[in-house]
Amino acid sequence: MSISGFLDKNSFVRIILPFALGIVFHCYWSVPAMVSISALAIFAALAIFLFRQNGYKSRWACGAALFLSIAALGSAMAALNTSPNVVSDAGSRKCEYRASVTGTPSVGEKACKVDMRVEAVNLLGEWHDFDARIVATIMKDSAAAALKAGQTIKFSSRIDTLDMPKNPFGFNYSQYLQLNGVQGSIFLNPGEWELADGSVHGLRQHALNVRQMLVGLLEKAGLEGNELGLASTLVLGYKNNIDAEVKQAYMNAGAMHVLAVSGMHVGIVCSVLEMLMFVLGGRLASNFKRLVIVLLLWVYAFITGLSPSVLRATVMFSFLELGRLMRRDMSIYNTLAASAFLLLCINPDMLFKAGFQLSYAAVVGIVSLQPRIVRLLPVNRRNKPLRWFWELTAVSIAAQISTFPFCLYYFERTPVYFWLSNVVVSPGAVLMIGLTMLLLAVSPVPVLTKIIGVATTYAARAMNWAVMSISNLPFSTIENTYISVFQAVAIGATILAALIWLRTRNCNWLMGSLASFLVFITPFSASAVRNSSTQALCVYYSPRNALAQFVDGNSSYWVQGAIGDARQAALMVKGGNIFWNSSRSADVDMRESESGRMLARDGFFVYDSVSGLMISDSTPRFKMKQPATLDFLIISGKPAIKPRQMPKNLTFSNVIIDGSVPPWLARDWERRYANSNVHNVRQKGAFICQLASAQNK
Repeated sequence: MSISGFLDKNSFVRIILPFALGIVFHCYWSVPAMVSISALAIFAALAIFLFRQNGYKSRWACGAALFLSIAALGSAMAALNTSPNVVSDAGSRKCEYRASVTGTPSVGEKACKVDMRVEAVNLLGEWHDFDARIVATIMKDSAAAALKAGQTIKFSSRIDTLDMPKNPFGFNYSQYLQLNGVQGSIFLNPGEWELADGSVHGLRQHALNVRQMLVGLLEKAGLEGNELGLASTLVLGYKNNIDAEVKQAYMNAGAMHVLAVSGMHVGIVCSVLEMLMFVLGGRLASNFKRLVIVLLLWVYAFITGLSPSVLRATVMFSFLELGRLMRRDMSIYNTLAASAFLLLCINPDMLFKAGFQLSYAAVVGIVSLQPRIVRLLPVNRRNKPLRWFWELTAVSIAAQISTFPFCLYYFERTPVYFWLSNVVVSPGAVLMIGLTMLLLAVSPVPVLTKIIGVATTYAARAMNWAVMSISNLPFSTIENTYISVFQAVAIGATILAALIWLRTRNCNWLMGSLASFLVFITPFSASAVRNSSTQALCVYYSPRNALAQFVDGNSSYWVQGAIGDARQAALMVKGGNIFWNSSRSADVDMRESESGRMLARDGFFVYDSVSGLMISDSTPRFKMKQPATLDFLIISGKPAIKPRQMPKNLTFSNVIIDGSVPPWLARDWERRYANSNVHNVRQKGAFICQLASAQNK
């Protein structure tokens, strides 16, 4: 089938592409809503005019005008969805606020994290409307642990704006919150807040509280620890009970998707509902059954928290059920595009969420590639176990290929044994979902609850053990696969062009795929050439560690102070090497070390033509016989030498106070070197300096 024929059959695919481009356009250039709406009106009028004047003869011009009008519609929807930054305008003052709890509180050992929507502010004794989504960290007590979604609290505090990331690499948590509509954060101690309204408001909040009740039923059935975490995650989308170690194992094994309620989970629930209603026969009863299934699917979606993957799957299955109701066969591509269009109309920011992108990419890859992969290795239909194994493996291979650029960009790693883990987790997930749903159904019967609870516990334990065993196999992941957005788009275009070539057999698409691949690999070689001559100093932000990196092309020298958290330090070193493309790195002991370009003794160091001093907890008091000016002073921890005890005839061009220095002590150092270029890493983020220009700063 040609591309034009495919687009004619799948009209929503024609719509979703320019619509998504319009959202991206607004994200990068912040086009005002009125400009987008005006462009929409102009291009739509132009399309209608061209169609009426020339009809078929001007189809290309008319199509271009329609494409631009739909892109303008996407930009307008994104602009209308953007909330004003009320936090920076009015929320930075300490005031009394009233806010509703919008999500299920996450209760930790010392604090609770709560998603809230601030609804009103008290100014001069009068309440005024106020609208801002925030994340609250509340120190744990009995009142905080008892908070429920939909309740209303009052608090007196200042709403802080979201800080930008303080290191040049790593997960951008503030950007993640902003894409989810969060505009600020607060920290509350006991006594700084009170419950204003204990009743629950909002349909979604009621559904989230029902989910908490169902999690409680699983706990009463005897499930605990990671077994409870797996069951509640698979069926209810509640992830707070599963350990970070287990999550990491699922990620390393390439089975992380099973921990996010998605199309597979919704499909299993839909199948269970179909079986439960098989008794309904006749046309009217069948129509009623379809409507009930759609209604129950949406109830399930609300209980699981309406995540992007659940929304996508629920919309898609709803369209399929309604198509059956109308006796119409619907194209899977058209159904996917229609569901994506609907979700993006509701929330355009969803386009930039990793879950949304991975979910749609995986389904498109499975639909497009899985049948072709199965045909590569024909298996006798009589050999059902082997055929089942190969078809399941083909599903995981197809999903891995289609999500490959997203995994490289978001997770910076590639699982090697994904094909093996999916053979384990796919039937395991079906068994776990079935057992957990049965356990919830028989919860009023104590004897059955105990029996099925034991079976569910052992099934969850076996599934977790299998996944962790696969993740511990040698070479289970290929790590440090950092790529830029540009490279991710290029490799995505490579895969898409290859898919179109497989469908159309048009060699132009094959050439396009090869060209995209060249675009993808070019930045790697260019980066290597560019980085081979880079010399830089980076002092990272880390509250519990002192970490500085001297970059020398593809090599780097790491200076580490008194390590407070060795695991975090190892992650920082790994992230820094990825960011600077350092294939070789060495640790430097500031007491005495000589390695390559780096020479250090008693905290003083010389790196090529740059000199400096790093003082920490172990640095003793010293004197200078001759006046000297060094390029850098790096202060970490709680130095034994006080600011006033530093030699007056020793000066520095740059003074860097790293994140391990307490704020009260950092102020003393800032006052001592007020005439120098002082950089407080805790406040300003990581200090990055190209060493060629260090002496000129």
